[in-house]
Amino acid sequence: MVHTLMIAKPIYESIPYLNFFFGAGCLLIGNSFITTLLGIMMFFYGANIWRLRSNARRVDHKVNRIRVKKHYYYYEFKPFILLTFGLLIIRWVPHQLVTITGVIICLIALLILALRVLNRRSRSMV
Repeated sequence: MVHTLMIAKPIYESIPYLNFFFGAGCLLIGNSFITTLLGIMMFFYGANIWRLRSNARRVDHKVNRIRVKKHYYYYEFKPFILLTFGLLIIRWVPHQLVTITGVIICLIALLILALRVLNRRSRSMV
């Protein structure tokens, strides 16, 4: 008889977000290459979990989806790549204009992510 250990739903659902925040914290606070690399790895680990769950829970109709075959992973990870790039710019380039650019890149990434979440909800097939 095999017993499986189940994680409580609030903990299970928060795992990708905890990885996001831990990775972003390492990117923004860390002063070394190792903490930056750890931050990038944790951030993309959370992004991959979020991507897998988001695709599995999609309720929009397949006819309404954008057909992306060639650059599928770039399309799926684009907001996370932009957010990581923006955070790296904010942390490692000490110029005010570049910091503003990094903040704008992060806002664009969050906008893409929000639109992605909204578009994966159910709509009629009109």
